[in-house]
Amino acid sequence: MPKTLVLALGNVLRGDDGVGTAVLQSLQAAPAIPAGVELLDGGTPGLETALLLEGYNRVIIIDAAEMGLVPGEWRRFLPGEGRLPARDAHLRGTMHYAGLAEALALGEALGILPPHIVVYGIQPQALDWQEGLSGRVQTAVPPVAAAILQELHSLPPDNSLA
Repeated sequence: MPKTLVLALGNVLRGDDGVGTAVLQSLQAAPAIPAGVELLDGGTPGLETALLLEGYNRVIIIDAAEMGLVPGEWRRFLPGEGRLPARDAHLRGTMHYAGLAEALALGEALGILPPHIVVYGIQPQALDWQEGLSGRVQTAVPPVAAAILQELHSLPPDNSLA
């Protein structure tokens, strides 16, 4: 099994929510993804995101994230460094609107999270029902993909983390 997972989250039918998929496609076209790295478009799973992370040493998650930034700006952070927003409080207790924060909390409770998780969040402009990214968010795709590639190439040669 690959030791590193690059996981794109989002819905390509919801405008800028598809930015994770766009970054993943850019990575798939890159000439040299290191051995031991799996690229996966996770779509819009809820709590089952926790299960996608199981068994890896390292996971890099790419997703649109409301961070109060200018559309297209992006940040790299660890789940513990910032507050991942939980979903709509009115839907708590249901399985219909669980997001990344809830999935990571579930994975932690189950003891199945990898030891190293990094999130690349890209500020969306529009999350309407439409295909395609806004111009501002589209411009974030190459630098985010380049940053992820650089991070993947900085892993130890055996792709393990001590």
